[in-house]
Amino acid sequence: MMKRTLLFLCLSSALPLRAQTVERDSMFLGLHRKDVATYGTIAWSLAAVSLEFQWWWREDYIYKQHEFRIRSDGYFNNSSYGVDKLGHAYASYLIFHLTYDFMKWANFDEHTAVWSAIAVPATHAVAIELGDGFAKWAFNAPDLLFNTGGLVYGLLQVKYPYLNNFNYKWSYYPSAGGGTKDPDWGPASDYSGHIYWISMDVHNLLPEQAQPYWPKELNLAVGMGAKNVSFADTGEKKRTFAVALDWNTQAILPDGDTWQIFKNLINKVHLPAPGVRFTTGEPAVVKGLLLN
Repeated sequence: MMKRTLLFLCLSSALPLRAQTVERDSMFLGLHRKDVATYGTIAWSLAAVSLEFQWWWREDYIYKQHEFRIRSDGYFNNSSYGVDKLGHAYASYLIFHLTYDFMKWANFDEHTAVWSAIAVPATHAVAIELGDGFAKWAFNAPDLLFNTGGLVYGLLQVKYPYLNNFNYKWSYYPSAGGGTKDPDWGPASDYSGHIYWISMDVHNLLPEQAQPYWPKELNLAVGMGAKNVSFADTGEKKRTFAVALDWNTQAILPDGDTWQIFKNLINKVHLPAPGVRFTTGEPAVVKGLLLN
């Protein structure tokens, strides 16, 4: 029953794509772009749920049985000090923008592109929580709330372009443990190695007369993470904050057609750059290439 529910959710997320009359006006490698986008989105959704089943749910569904359960692990005072919540927001934010860019590349109209970009991450987030509800994790309302927040911010950036001066980014460098002892998929829950950033386009935010004094290729970012919050970490849990330069790959990389999707995707990742990390109760650490 649960698998059928997840399958239905994945397929229903693609309905907005087929709701629009397909105009056979644009090809990619001999295929109609709208078909590539539609069936590619369905395939990605099914593949994602299949991988998540293998990573997180397989043993629960095959070897154990759980009634559907609901719980709340808190927000920023949980076992990961909220880093997992920032990850939920980032996942939906990333999927929203990736879907929107994919739909625009396929020449779907704005209405269809926006609603598809809403439906795909929303369906994915709900499917994850339903899957968790029947597993050892349990349905977690705060997780879904942060997923919604990430999706909404992506939507606001599309509706109000000024907000594109403040982009949500992620960086990862394996922590000392690297999540290797995690029985589930380690990197995803190696929260000690994650930092989530708000990157500000300083050049674009400055008054026009001041813009020549700040390179458009360089942003300024503030980030948040935590220490000793990965699986099997034994040290004292501490919050971390960071301030760093951030590469504006939108200004650095060339424009393109299909390439534009990947260019926009790259700009959702904080690449290594000089920065300062602040950890509760510890001296500030200056790094030439800060990732975590």
